[in-house]
Amino acid sequence: MHRKAFINRSVLALMATITGRKALFSQQESTQKNYKPMDFEVAIIGGASAGLSAAMALGRSIRKTIVIDGGSPRNKPAPHAHNIFTRDGTPPLELLDIAKAQLKPYTTVTFKTGKVISANLNNNLITLTTDSNETFTVRRLILATGLTDVLPAIKGFRELWGTKIVHCPYCHGYELKDQPVGILMNGKNAEHITPMVFNLNKSIHIFTNGRMEFSEQFLKWTNKQNIRITETEVDELADVADGVQVRLKDGSSYLVTGIYSKGDKYKFHNELAVQLGCKLSEEGAVQVDDMFSTTVPGVYAAGDLAHASAHQVIIAAAGGAKAGMACNNSLTMEDYEHAQ
Repeated sequence: MHRKAFINRSVLALMATITGRKALFSQQESTQKNYKPMDFEVAIIGGASAGLSAAMALGRSIRKTIVIDGGSPRNKPAPHAHNIFTRDGTPPLELLDIAKAQLKPYTTVTFKTGKVISANLNNNLITLTTDSNETFTVRRLILATGLTDVLPAIKGFRELWGTKIVHCPYCHGYELKDQPVGILMNGKNAEHITPMVFNLNKSIHIFTNGRMEFSEQFLKWTNKQNIRITETEVDELADVADGVQVRLKDGSSYLVTGIYSKGDKYKFHNELAVQLGCKLSEEGAVQVDDMFSTTVPGVYAAGDLAHASAHQVIIAAAGGAKAGMACNNSLTMEDYEHAQ
């Protein structure tokens, strides 16, 4: 190759390289612009066990994070929270105060009181709007909005919910052990919980609040264990010094120390998940994978919202931690790939 031809070809190659690198830089800059103009890297909607646990993982990863919460956790009526590693018996609101205090050193985490009413995904960015008409743009979203128990319309039920009427033997059973208790349930719910309660209490009275719907196997077992079943509808649950007086519509009444029951159904706070197109379970929980990623990329869900059962503080906190770590890992890998 002649020297002049070599120089010309080299210059052309260099120009092509520079042009290509400039184009690559422009492409990276354009891609980054899809997520860089943001207020926070991550938003966590819900500031109870799952949300605060996720915030801890993200705060320790120095991710710019905002936690938006309305201040009404599901277990707020309960005097104590149980079955929690190192914190057994701590009042629910005190647990949250401890978590918030421990998050203070992580200055990239911001808290805001309010409710997010809309969420929109566009060009890998999620825009959130609150009930006070504020907007926040983020790269990742963790939904930890929980659920609400839709309680039966029985007089006195709501007033005693979380104190003398409880739903979980793991959370409250030890405190009621060896005392006469009622189970205000029917069908499969009663068949599921009664054997667990029987391990703690031998004096059990099941109130079905209407015609019983039990299997023959369960009826044989309850008869053998001297467990009483009453089908008469419940008129009122009265708070008395020794426990709860169950007053039936036929005028009879029974005294128990406490009652196991549950709401008529769960109302999952899945409105934002629906807006974003996340798939739900039949019950209304948000479907997630093992790392709590939803079916919409960049959107995670944790806590009670993310599973149809096993709603406990420690399980919610564990899910929040995993969601926070998965969220940070996703951001890390995205930044790594864009930097190539």
